[in-house]
Amino acid sequence: MDWKDALLNIVKDSGNAQAKTLRFGEPLSKHTYFGIGGKATAYIEVSTVAELAAVARFHRQWDVPVAIIGRGSNLLVSDTGFNGIGVRLVGELAKLEVDGNIVSVGAGLSLPRLSKVMSRQGLSGVEFALGIPGSVGGALIMNAGAWGSSFGDVVTDVTVMNDTGELLTLTHTEAKFEYRRSGLDAYFCVIGATLKLESGDADAITARMQTFYKQKVETQPFAEENAGCMFKNPLGDSAGRLIDISGLKGHRIGGAEVSTVHGNFILNIDNATASDVLDLVAYIQEQVREKTGISLQTEVKRLGFDD
Repeated sequence: MDWKDALLNIVKDSGNAQAKTLRFGEPLSKHTYFGIGGKATAYIEVSTVAELAAVARFHRQWDVPVAIIGRGSNLLVSDTGFNGIGVRLVGELAKLEVDGNIVSVGAGLSLPRLSKVMSRQGLSGVEFALGIPGSVGGALIMNAGAWGSSFGDVVTDVTVMNDTGELLTLTHTEAKFEYRRSGLDAYFCVIGATLKLESGDADAITARMQTFYKQKVETQPFAEENAGCMFKNPLGDSAGRLIDISGLKGHRIGGAEVSTVHGNFILNIDNATASDVLDLVAYIQEQVREKTGISLQTEVKRLGFDD
């Protein structure tokens, strides 16, 4: 029996087949905001901790690569796809529970939903997240942020799973939040987190959230397929500014183009391939380094590449 048959048996034996999706040869371009990428050998939607633990043990037993793809908003998938299992967290793994100003969130919950619900309940701290289309899990791992705020700022603890299916609770310090990164990708999967928010006036919080969102819509591309900011901001500077002064806005390779609205976005303009995007990334890095002496580091995650 190969691993695909074994995985199918796990799903059948779970007794909760309606809450789970398993597909083989699933195009990951359907599950990323970039709209780019080949097929995953298997794609599964997992709705409970027990189901996820079964996938973790399966990964360990069969030595099959597993990628938690979240909402695919910060992900570039190889043109050849991913030889493994792509996982999306749904159901109880996308929970949202509020107790006063303490909020328990599942890793599968979308950031816009979190931001909207918190503003309605008069809780402040995640207003910036409305314009970030990713999931809580991705925001934790990447310490996502905007407008001077980062997700890790409001986190008190994080629950993760190791590859034996065991749950571990990490303190804020143990999560190792830094600028656009954390230590959480060392674990099999992030399950969720506890947030401590500030109580305030719901109308004022909502107004601030909408102001952030309006600014984002006016200054960043929204209509075209992209994966958000491609490069990390160098200390004390802006990747978008460096790309702009290097004369790269609108530069195109294949179907991939540097946004004319914001230089730190690469757009899928015309059926771009992952190769188009990486060639454009390399060209931007070369040009910015030549013109400014600064080496830009990518922020977007990659899946299915040899490196």
